[in-house]
Amino acid sequence: MKQSLKFFGGLWMVLCLGATALYAQSGLALERLLANAGLRNAVMGIAIRDCADGKEVFNYQGQLALHPASVAKLLPSAWALEKRGADFCFKTRVFYSGGIREHAIEGDVVIVPSGDPTPDSRYFPDSCFIRKFVSVLREKGIHTIKGRIIVQGESEEEIPGSWPWEDISNYYGALCHRFNYRDNTYCLNFTTGAAGTTARLLSVEPALPEIRFRNQVKAAASGGDNAWIYGGPYSNVLYVKGTLPAHQASFQVKGAMHQPEKYFIAELTTYLKKEGIKIEQRIPRNTTLEELWVYTSPLLEEIVFHTNKSSVNLFAEALGQLMAPFQYERALKRWLSGQGIDTSGILLKDACGLSPQNAIPAETIAHLLYTQRNNTAWVRSLPVAGTDRGLNVYLRHHPVLKNKLSAKTGSFSGVRCLAGYLTTSSGKRLAFAFFINNYTCPAAVVYEAVGAFLSDWVSY
Repeated sequence: MKQSLKFFGGLWMVLCLGATALYAQSGLALERLLANAGLRNAVMGIAIRDCADGKEVFNYQGQLALHPASVAKLLPSAWALEKRGADFCFKTRVFYSGGIREHAIEGDVVIVPSGDPTPDSRYFPDSCFIRKFVSVLREKGIHTIKGRIIVQGESEEEIPGSWPWEDISNYYGALCHRFNYRDNTYCLNFTTGAAGTTARLLSVEPALPEIRFRNQVKAAASGGDNAWIYGGPYSNVLYVKGTLPAHQASFQVKGAMHQPEKYFIAELTTYLKKEGIKIEQRIPRNTTLEELWVYTSPLLEEIVFHTNKSSVNLFAEALGQLMAPFQYERALKRWLSGQGIDTSGILLKDACGLSPQNAIPAETIAHLLYTQRNNTAWVRSLPVAGTDRGLNVYLRHHPVLKNKLSAKTGSFSGVRCLAGYLTTSSGKRLAFAFFINNYTCPAAVVYEAVGAFLSDWVSY
């Protein structure tokens, strides 16, 4: 009996000492963070869970609903992987009408889209819809399409009402359509001379003949891409303003292509003609459809990989629409509630994090990270400090974080967020979310403060 009491007494002392050390460690880390003068006007929410047992080991205002920026992408990517599976693929079906006679499709080619965001995406160089389609026609010996090429369900996509007007014509504001092409992005190719001179617009790729660009871009002595595209998503006149580095032979500025199916058909038609396949544009008599080919996307786990690693808004929106074409927030909350996660603080207007009206508590994301800790494909999609450039800003003065931090970043005007996993020097794995909103100091001050805070936790 005495031996048992000694054992349990010793165990209790170890646990108490461990808890005391933990509170001392977390208190010191928080004290240093709050002492940073650059963050005096900011609002912060921090939550940390131990991945071994799920217990919350630290919480500072983690219940506050704050803007998550691109950390919001963690939600649709985890949801899609869990419900659809890592090997899910989008399928875009291609049909023809009128039958095939004497090497000719007698009617139309009809493409039935699936919301796949990957056709001809720069993130998937092998997913070239146009080249694969031409190969199918050659395999079937088709030299002529007597009808038209039609993308079924072409329509002007509704713009999320909360997206900032200045974002929707730039590449990261590309809308997710039922048919997506080239990341729904075009490139403006500029050349620049001396500082203060007007940059020259050389070309637009792909060609957008119906749009006129009013070029007001100047060359600047220093800085990177500070040029922005302004105008409505379906406007015929767009304004390009800002600055680009001086003395550049070629510099690209990317914009959002809001009618991807239209420019896809134009490029496909040009490519077919170049390959010797005629399109006669007749209206067919027989409209009965037969399947010609099915275009299959890369695996869902590969799409999720780029969604989070490269923070692709279009991919996140596609995943959101895949899981809930309507009432995304309500459906997502239902799934999260099923995981035992509190959803009372969630306000979401999109799936990618672009809307300034989005708000999520840090403790909600930390809890999600705990529940998804064994979701291998999802965890693999998170950037790793020392490997992926996006986290280098936290490593600059804190090399101890190298290979110990894997996390999704999020940035917005006055917003910096980080959420993921931290491995301590003792081998513990922590799930954390760190949101900072409304800071007024330089971003470098925020990165230094967050890096220092996480470095303190590495010794936990």
